Amino acid sequence: MTRSPLLLGVDAGGTATGWALVRGSQVVATGTSPAFTALLLGTPAGAESLQALATALPGRPDAVQAGIPGVTAHTDAARHLQAALAEVLNVPAGQVDVEGDLDLAYRAHLAPGTGILLYAGTGSIAYHVAANGETVRAGGRGYRLGDDGGGFSLGRAAMRHLTTQLDLGQMPDSLLAREVAAVTGGLDWETLRSFAYGSPGAAALARLAPAVGRAADAGDPDATHILEDAASSLAELAVRLRTQVGPLPVTATGGALRVSPLFPAALTRALPGVNVQQRNHAEAAARYAARLWTS
Repeated sequence: MTRSPLLLGVDAGGTATGWALVRGSQVVATGTSPAFTALLLGTPAGAESLQALATALPGRPDAVQAGIPGVTAHTDAARHLQAALAEVLNVPAGQVDVEGDLDLAYRAHLAPGTGILLYAGTGSIAYHVAANGETVRAGGRGYRLGDDGGGFSLGRAAMRHLTTQLDLGQMPDSLLAREVAAVTGGLDWETLRSFAYGSPGAAALARLAPAVGRAADAGDPDATHILEDAASSLAELAVRLRTQVGPLPVTATGGALRVSPLFPAALTRALPGVNVQQRNHAEAAARYAARLWTS
């Protein structure tokens, strides 16, 4: 009797990497490991992230499907990532496949040509995959150029609000300030500066997104305003993409939208008709890996 393969799905991101192991119809295990993107391939941080993923797994997978930020399927970068994953996970390279995280997310929610995916994770993007496989996008330019509406921008807005108070000679004392301080360790400039600039990229400020959500849930008006501004930014991305692909329906997803129920509610007001939908992309990836399995 042929055993069911153990399939691994990986949904990598700039803040954390989600993974799921599936056997047949059963989800065997799920978890998170450190952030990983295509830019980290070949770096010590990237090697550590891949090793942490391998160490976290309770068993060796038979096949792997991974969605990685910054990679396009069937490119040299994708092949390098495929080889790196195959090596660290001890899986034959032919049973590992790598695609972009957005392509993974799109097909987890939509069939090609049927709609726009509005994604708010660490960053933000509006994404469409046409029926012929071509992609069209608005946003997704990275934290230096955009990503408004994503988790990084929520954290940045909170920090800007608090540092403005410091500039006015006021020590912040609000629900938002206390939630941020619980993450950063304090509200003085030295502490905030160390937190904001101590880690490269967008990950540090994105860690403050849940603090913004908790403060908004507790009634903090500044945190609520931050979520409303972020919702407007996400809606604008969808509007931009519609100018290219037409008035297609919009499905919104991503970890940033989970920080508070007030965020998707604000997005619904800013973009009437949007369908806010959360699915486990790592689990979806694991099920896609079934096609790679050869006994």
